[in-house]
Parts: sequence; structure tokens; C-alpha cells
Amino acid sequence: MHFSLFLGPGVRGPVEDRRAINLGIQQALEADEAGFSAVYLGEQHFNDYEPYSNAFMMAAYLAPNLRNAYLGTSVVPLVLHHPLFMVERCNLLDQLTQGRCIVGMSAGRPRQGKTWHKHDLSSEQRTRLFEQKLDVMLAAWAHRAGDPPLEFVTDDEQGVMDGRIMPYSYRDPHPLYAVGTNTPAKIAEAGRLGRKVHLGPFDAGNGGRLAQLYRESLEEGGHSADIVEDNLRWLIHTKIIYVGETDAQAWDEAEQLLAGPMVMVPWLKRDPALEGLPLREVYRAEHGGFAPALGMPENLPAYLRRMFVIGSPETVANELAAYEKAGLSHLHARFIFGSLDDSEVFQRSFRLFTQEVMPRLGVDTVPGPSGVQVRPEFRSS
Repeated sequence: MHFSLFLGPGVRGPVEDRRAINLGIQQALEADEAGFSAVYLGEQHFNDYEPYSNAFMMAAYLAPNLRNAYLGTSVVPLVLHHPLFMVERCNLLDQLTQGRCIVGMSAGRPRQGKTWHKHDLSSEQRTRLFEQKLDVMLAAWAHRAGDPPLEFVTDDEQGVMDGRIMPYSYRDPHPLYAVGTNTPAKIAEAGRLGRKVHLGPFDAGNGGRLAQLYRESLEEGGHSADIVEDNLRWLIHTKIIYVGETDAQAWDEAEQLLAGPMVMVPWLKRDPALEGLPLREVYRAEHGGFAPALGMPENLPAYLRRMFVIGSPETVANELAAYEKAGLSHLHARFIFGSLDDSEVFQRSFRLFTQEVMPRLGVDTVPGPSGVQVRPEFRSS
């Protein structure tokens, strides 16, 4: 099984920014030592989630400190960025990691704030803009020094690249990239095109059906067995993990960490019958149906089951084994959530995971590029 660390902490204000950033750096270094396949970073703005804000700057800091793990983004909202600047950032990270990076990009989410003129775009408009910008990126990656100038037009940018991209990517023809989506039609399209996919949090049943859809779409696209295997290897699914010595201890500590911040989710359906119940009892209550994608209405039990895995090492390993059986063999795990008053509780949970959960499941890693996977310019360096 593959394991990736997702540095997606939430904070209660600026007083916790530094603590969250430093704790994430510490976990990233330990994850690399423990055999994680990748460390993923996100992009957020003007809220209290992922307070480092800039995935590429954090990745550049971590790059020389990780020996084996890939560095990834999950996900960068491409619609907010100039496509040529994105190519430059991706290529630089690819160079800093010698091809051990994977850039997850998405069309962004609705309700992401009014800071940008794109906040009121419809889903169709965001999808169109995403595809336009990804096309420009692919054209820029294919461009070589001495080629004619590259002209490009998107719904919000146009211009001419007169010169070459700097730097070139380490990988040939470009860094690894993935499309972040939870929508079946977009997952199927990505599979037919041979694009990698990053999923959000799903229960094993719905997530497994999406994994099967993706596999079938890759095969429908006529891709080689090697590409199918590699793309499925990078099909991450997201979970928040908390491990205790026993189930009871894990739930007691998770409830303290989640008091307040966790329930402030605007799309949850409220059930007065669940008010005041211990978190573990809410988790076991009737879930009433899981959301097909992020942001869809569901009740608190469904949200907890979709988002969290909580328990002893044996309980956590057994639940994750069910996801692997469903075709989701790459866990994208968050270990920092809720209150940061006592960062050591997160470290205890994280170390129990690396020392007692991962060995139960088996640990696979992803090798760096070699041979023809590396651009000719860099094969001897």
C-alpha cells in the first residue's frame, strides 16, 4: 500500500500559524523516513486552513530535506494562476526534486471567496478555463528553445511566449501532474486521456466505484498496462487519521481535539437527536447517505465516516485495508486537525501510525525517474 502525508492543518487564528507550519515540517521529515510515497501540500487563501498558503514555496523548502518521498500539491486551483507561470513553478520543483514531484491541479471550488474576479464563475466556466490553461501548460512543456513563439489565448489571458520556458523540467516531457476531481464524468474523461487523478474523501463503497470507473476509462483509452498501473498507483484518496493505543483512548482524544472546529461545517444536516452525544456514538448513528462529492448535504455521522478513521492501530489498519480491497491503495492522510494546543498528541498518533499501522498493511514506495523518463539534457547530471 502507498501512503502520502497531506499537510492540511486548520488553525484558530494567526497565533497558531507558526505552530502548524513547524509541526507540518516535522511530520514531513518523519514521513520521509517512515517510507511515505509523497508529502502533499495545498493552496488556500484568506482563511484558517493550510496557513502556509503557498504550496510551491513550502515544497521548495522541503525539497532538499526529503530523501525519498515525492513532493506533491493537492490541489492548486489552476484557474487562479497564469499557465506559463505555473509551468515555471512546476519545472523548478521538478528540478529541485530530480523528478520526484507530482502537481495536482483543479478547476477550484465554488464559494471560494470574492477576492478574485473568478469567484462567480459557473462550474461550466471554471471547467472550460481549467482545460484552456492546462492546454497552454502542455503546449509550453512541449515547446523547445528555437521553436517559433508560442501564442496562447484563454478566457482571461492571452499573449506570446517569445523565448523558452526556464527551467526545463527534469522529467521528459513534463513533471507528473494530476487532475483533482470528485466528479464521475471528469474522472472518466481523465482516464480516457491518461491523466492522473486525485480524489477527495469518500467512503470505501463510493470511492471504490470511482476507482473502478477510472480503471475502466484508462483501459477504454487504450493506455498501456504500465500507464494504467502507474496512474492507479497515484490515485490518492483522502482521510483524516487519529490513532490511539486503544479505540477508547483514540475517541476520547479525538473528541477533545474536534470540540468546536469540526462541527462548523455549513453543509451538514443538523439532527437534534444527536446533540450532546459522544462523538463515537454520533459516528455509529444512521448516516443517511454519503455525499457524492465535497459540499453536498449530508448529516454529521456521514461526514465523520467519510472524513475520519479513528481507533487503535488494529482498528485503523482494518479500516484502511477495506479501502485497499475496494481499489484505493494510496492513502492521502491528514494527521493534524482541530485544536493545536498540544501538538504532541498529533505526534503520538502519527508515530503509532508509522510504527504499528503501516507494517500491518505493507509499505510500497515510488522510485524516481530514470533512463528515458529524464530529459536528455539532464541524463548525465
